[in-house]
Amino acid sequence: MYISKIEIHNFRNFKNSTIEFNEGINCIIGHNNAGKTNLLKALSLIFNCNENRKLSIDDFYKKIDTTVYFEKEATGELKRQAPPKIRISAFITQSTGDKIDNEIVPDDNNTVYDWRIQTTPHYIAQLTFECFLPDGEDTKEYSECINKLISESNTTQTDFWALIKRKFIFKYISRIYCGNPALKNRADSDDLNRFDFQFLNAIRDVEKELFTGKNTLLKDVLRYFLDNSIDINTSLSDIQKNDEKNHVHSIFEQKSSDLIAHLKQRINTEPILKYSKDVGASLGGEPNFEGEVDEIEMFSTLRLIIEKELNIKLPATHNGLGYNNLIYISILLSKMQMSRSNYVSDDEKKIFPMLVIEEPEAHLHPSMQYKFLKFLKDNLKTKKEVRQVFITTHSTHITAAVELDEIICLNMINSDEFNIAYPGKVFDLTNETDKKSKAYVKRFLDATKSDMLFAQKVIFVEGIAEQLLIHCLANYMGKSLEDFHVAVINVNGRYFNHFLKLFDYLDTDPFKKNAIKRKVVCITDADPTQKDNTKPEPKFKKCYPFELDADLVNFEYKKLSEILNSLLVEFGSHALIKIESRTDGKGKTFEYELAQKNPTIEILLSDNIANKAELKDLIKAYKDNKTLSEMLVLLKSATIKNAIINSVWTNDLEKKAAIIAARYLQSIENTSDSGKGEHALNLDINLRENFQKGNPIGFEVPDYVINTINYVC
Repeated sequence: MYISKIEIHNFRNFKNSTIEFNEGINCIIGHNNAGKTNLLKALSLIFNCNENRKLSIDDFYKKIDTTVYFEKEATGELKRQAPPKIRISAFITQSTGDKIDNEIVPDDNNTVYDWRIQTTPHYIAQLTFECFLPDGEDTKEYSECINKLISESNTTQTDFWALIKRKFIFKYISRIYCGNPALKNRADSDDLNRFDFQFLNAIRDVEKELFTGKNTLLKDVLRYFLDNSIDINTSLSDIQKNDEKNHVHSIFEQKSSDLIAHLKQRINTEPILKYSKDVGASLGGEPNFEGEVDEIEMFSTLRLIIEKELNIKLPATHNGLGYNNLIYISILLSKMQMSRSNYVSDDEKKIFPMLVIEEPEAHLHPSMQYKFLKFLKDNLKTKKEVRQVFITTHSTHITAAVELDEIICLNMINSDEFNIAYPGKVFDLTNETDKKSKAYVKRFLDATKSDMLFAQKVIFVEGIAEQLLIHCLANYMGKSLEDFHVAVINVNGRYFNHFLKLFDYLDTDPFKKNAIKRKVVCITDADPTQKDNTKPEPKFKKCYPFELDADLVNFEYKKLSEILNSLLVEFGSHALIKIESRTDGKGKTFEYELAQKNPTIEILLSDNIANKAELKDLIKAYKDNKTLSEMLVLLKSATIKNAIINSVWTNDLEKKAAIIAARYLQSIENTSDSGKGEHALNLDINLRENFQKGNPIGFEVPDYVINTINYVC
């Protein structure tokens, strides 16, 4: 069995939400204040037997419409609106498919038998936590107080919650019901205690909680593993094991008695006890020192130490926080193993250990995060210590390490709208295209690209130049992508369609309803093409925009690429996804647009760009208002020159800017891949240095980039 979902009503930032869980690992992500900690708290209220279930006014969802509590009947009587309450329901589902073989069926069934709300084809059980004002005198007084607020015209949200806090919150009670909550059947505490809820919060002092035998956790684990080597010795019978335990215990008793006697001999008690005679205490009997110690008491003298190389031993308090957290988790897992064993009585034995960890990355570097996740996955396969894991995280390294199906994304769209997304469920695996997309996303959702799952808005770009420069271009517009929590994701080509499935939200579609509801923009190149029909088996090839329609007899032309056209068809009217490119037939690539928009700006020329001297001459000629013919003389590319001469464009100023843009792009494309990256980096440096000047050179951002930044900011 496993916890399959939770329904949360009026609790903290959850107005009315349902979150579905996986059997195994549940990686819960989201930006700050998205509700990750609140979700863990909701689970704790049901499954943590040590949880304080007395809630405060601040545990209520405060944005509910309070006007309904002030409504009156036509007669003037107050409508019977029950006081606000918190309700949290957890659903426990029988394992199915390949996971049912590992079920501990008898214990599971016996525990949840009375909680079931469905028995076939597999059982579903329900537990419901409610925090409410009980009926009777309290609710009568509540109605009188609401009437008083109305008579005094104090009917705002502030007045309502102030009343609840001042007069009623301390009268609220908490209950956990099993099965159909309408029947109000109280869940048996012994059955609830069969769940082992182990929670590690983000801010934990493991040194205080762990590193001496005085600590309850460590003492319990040490007690459990005392004489464990005898217990696991398969060559001994039960009688022989018991005899061996009695033997080693006798040895301990003898040695500890000798040790205490030796200690007493070393202490001169006379100076200590003589004052008892002086004050008259000895009249009640002569005081003296005596003592004995058993194994359990001796645990308090033990310290956890770390043995490093060359037999150097240090106390664990000298260890790093990350390693100490891992040690703490390992000992906690040992305790969970103990709680499921025959060491405890049948009544106290746990059947469902669940590990709940808040921000495991707090003290672990990326490689340790990977190792920790791998360990948890291996442990879950055997179901020895843990049967279900809940992790909240801000770490892209952890999201890259878990499966796509294990990720749950909490997304606050605005102060009133909440979205819960399941990235792994957006793909229809009966569809070959979706299967391909899911495989692609799983393969390439690394620690860098995982940032798209955490950001509040996303810009997808084709290459390194856009990725490096888009932040700087936003600064030229007086905006900051960081301030609006925008992630810029380089998809390394034109594979937007795979990633866009994660954000293609549609609440009426069984797959798209699982998508992340978030503003997304794709910046893509126009990349016009032409096809020479005079050649055998002609194919469309990239061309410059000024080549379009130059020879309609022998050529076919497309002003936009197939990929851009398909994106516009599929997402052109999407509510949240925008496709941005230059679509008027005069655009080509990002670098082309930068130069065409800024034909007089030499800072576009990085130190490593090819044909730099020629480009400087062309820019100077443009600034000096030279004629088109004079600029063509300076141009050393026959391909661009012939295309400009044969172009159907009639505006010479556009042609002159296009000469610079085309030669600029050609110069970048003629460099190596590493050279292109270096050029983009140097260009970013040039533009930033220019921007930081007191009187920067005027630089214009391409229109489609302006549209992108305005949309996400």
